[in-house]
Amino acid sequence: MDSSSNSPLVYQPLDQELREIRILTILPGAYESPIECTLENAPFFDVEDYDALSYTWGDPQITTEIFVNGHSFQATLNLAAALVELRARHHFRLWIDAVCIDQNNRQEKGLQVLRMEAIYRKANRTIVWLGNQEDHSDLAFEAFKALSQDPPDEQNSLIQDFRTAGSATRAAVKQLFRRPYWRRVWIIQEVSVSENVIIYCGKASRKWDTLEFAFKAIIALKDKDEDLARDFRFVEDYFLTLYRFRLAMTQDRPLDLLSALNRSGSTLATCQRDRVFALLGITVDGKSYISDPNYKQDDRSIFIDMAKSRLFHTRDLDIICLKAYSPSNPRDLPSWVPDWLNLGQIFPSRMTEYLSGRGTENFVINAYGKSPFGHPANFNASANSTAPFRMEGSTLSVRGIFLDTVDGLTSALDPDSGYKADSMYSDMSQPTSSSPSPYGSNEELFKSLFRTMAEFPDSMHGIPHDRYKTTFSNLMTPSTIKLLERWTRFNFKHLLFWLDRNKDFLIGDQPLEDYLTGSTRRLSSFIDRAHKKLFSLSHDTTYAFDYYPPEICTAAAVRVVVQFGIRIITTELGYVGRAHPAAKKGDILALIAGCSFPVILRRSETVEERFQVVGDAYVEGWMDGYKWNQVSTKLHDIILE
Repeated sequence: MDSSSNSPLVYQPLDQELREIRILTILPGAYESPIECTLENAPFFDVEDYDALSYTWGDPQITTEIFVNGHSFQATLNLAAALVELRARHHFRLWIDAVCIDQNNRQEKGLQVLRMEAIYRKANRTIVWLGNQEDHSDLAFEAFKALSQDPPDEQNSLIQDFRTAGSATRAAVKQLFRRPYWRRVWIIQEVSVSENVIIYCGKASRKWDTLEFAFKAIIALKDKDEDLARDFRFVEDYFLTLYRFRLAMTQDRPLDLLSALNRSGSTLATCQRDRVFALLGITVDGKSYISDPNYKQDDRSIFIDMAKSRLFHTRDLDIICLKAYSPSNPRDLPSWVPDWLNLGQIFPSRMTEYLSGRGTENFVINAYGKSPFGHPANFNASANSTAPFRMEGSTLSVRGIFLDTVDGLTSALDPDSGYKADSMYSDMSQPTSSSPSPYGSNEELFKSLFRTMAEFPDSMHGIPHDRYKTTFSNLMTPSTIKLLERWTRFNFKHLLFWLDRNKDFLIGDQPLEDYLTGSTRRLSSFIDRAHKKLFSLSHDTTYAFDYYPPEICTAAAVRVVVQFGIRIITTELGYVGRAHPAAKKGDILALIAGCSFPVILRRSETVEERFQVVGDAYVEGWMDGYKWNQVSTKLHDIILE
């Protein structure tokens, strides 16, 4: 190596008109010899026969020297280890982000980010590098091979060992899935768009399909084994995210950006903006939010620009309701701008699907398909009205009307606690208004409460959801509570705790417990009629209760609402609804043009006649546009900050 090798690598600018990229070529050498490479610019459409590397950088402060075009290049230890192994396996022509993109050129980084999807798609294969062999990773790879058989051989010694708590095989698989690679946001794109993916860990290797089949087997096994389920719950967070993205891309069903951000909420990146930038190339509408990734911008300005782009492209104000349950605002965003990196904290989970025009996500999705609980969103509180708005600085001026005020609120579970049964996000606040119910009879009030508290589809397994009112009206009876306590698979502990904490909450002039024990005054005859109708159904009908008991279906539907910290509310005018966890007594309930949900607003503490968005609400009787049509001639400007 001549003396010039001590000088750092100088990049030759990429020709943007030719859509140039750089290709790294590893020169042959002995296993222990220094890594020497060449780096060349080439028009993307002319580049052939290369592999793309998917890996974690590792600590950027701990590096080792390799040589590129005869010049020194400081590579992280993980990258250097990958290059040594790839050279030994004759993978010579590579695209590697840390080397092929000038990391000190922010403009180049932004342009290359948008091309990475095409780069990985065109590669001969994507090589996943998990790192060096350690923690018995070779044993984990052998277990993947055994688990990937269809069906897995239950007598196989590796599978038997894997199913044994505390075994070496199970520990090896756990440690492999705990490697930092699985939480890196960029791997979603890198793996999802590639037809041919091979995984290396030290000298061991497996095809991606082998890992997918093994993952499915683990999911199937853990459904029958509580210890295994507890040990591998984290795997669903990491690998299932990748599985779903890859499935969507291979079936040519790319996601919209909102859904992608929601699904990737547990991923990590060194720069927070990369959790958005990494998804732009694999989403159908990513460029409508960010046309050119700009690494010179700070996160706050990027997120505000994303909200503005969404509003101008869609003329749809629903995004102002995308408020996480946590009241923290680390990026100091205006209240009408979503924190795009916390969409997974939003209730209901179907909201991002609704906003993207797909209808709702299913409440439970496993590796093999969909649960029976999903249903299309159909809220239309502002009756398909257009969204006139204007922006000035960080404020957003909209048209709407104040209709009511939050009066009473139940307490709420704290999702950040991991849904511990004894952890509450907020205390119950009893209503003080004595307004008569706008629903008329007790029967109609009960129906409104049912629709508010239970997230049910219009029908489930052929049974109209109204017929589940019977089990809803018995949700707090001793027999139902005992059943829910025994049905450990669904873990209803936090639901039962929530019901106990809020049993005295007044709705109308009666506590919640009365509605859920069948003892509501003047309601018993209605419940008797519903009960007879429900259980007179023919057994030939496709019947949900053959799969799950009706009490379980009903409790699961109520839990969907409760588990995200949502609070049941009453209003000063007597309406029943549910509200964002951050709602408080005295908050304003407004209908806003172009917004499908009622919006909870709070007066600004600093500027008169300005308001902050607290979150979305559901108010029974307002969701179909009927109320809007009554008041739409009385709209006024509302300034959001």
